[in-house]
Amino acid sequence: MDAKCPQCEKVATLDYDITTVKCANCGFEAKYDDYLEIMKEKVGELIANFNPDRSGF
Repeated sequence: MDAKCPQCEKVATLDYDITTVKCANCGFEAKYDDYLEIMKEKVGELIANFNPDRSGF
């Protein structure tokens, strides 16, 4: 399966056992549980930095 690499944002690979995420582009490698935590942090950062543009309302 494909996953998004948290380092280079290209396509990484999730193995069939769903245990490891690897990126052939930048060399990122992490256990799946660690990968999920990294991605949760990234989502939290996006939410914290979100500034909706509500012009016209």
